[in-house]
Amino acid sequence: MHQLPKHHFLTEVGRKDRNAYFIEKGCSRTYLLIDGKEVTNWFSLEGDFTFSSNSLYHQTPGFEYVELLEESVIYSIPIPALNRLYETNIEIANWGRVIHQEVLLRMQTLRIERLSLTAKERYERFITGNPGLINRVNLGFIASYLGMTQQHLSALRADIRF
Repeated sequence: MHQLPKHHFLTEVGRKDRNAYFIEKGCSRTYLLIDGKEVTNWFSLEGDFTFSSNSLYHQTPGFEYVELLEESVIYSIPIPALNRLYETNIEIANWGRVIHQEVLLRMQTLRIERLSLTAKERYERFITGNPGLINRVNLGFIASYLGMTQQHLSALRADIRF
């Protein structure tokens, strides 16, 4: 168990991470640098796993940052130990499969929504699908996640009353 401060980086671009992380308490965001801008592509909360995709799947340096957005309680497991659990424990293997299926479906939905919904519709779905996150996460990170500017998100929020 690790108690880590806000703004601590669990993973960084170009670094091969040797662990996957389970969040007991706290919140993180995964982001990329694109043309010098931070683009948030995921949020992880209590009960979620977070990791460097390249490190977990290919044992190569990562392309993303995972930053804690709150003081957090994190458990880490070495990736080889996690893989051994997947190989030797059917319950853990199925649990991992279900987690990855749900994440894949959520990522596909996000991509489709970015291509087919208006900014207002994306924000409304974010709010209904992530209750409470809006009060925990910087609005600039949410705007980036939804594919809009922070100014546009602020204007939408002024027009929408939940």
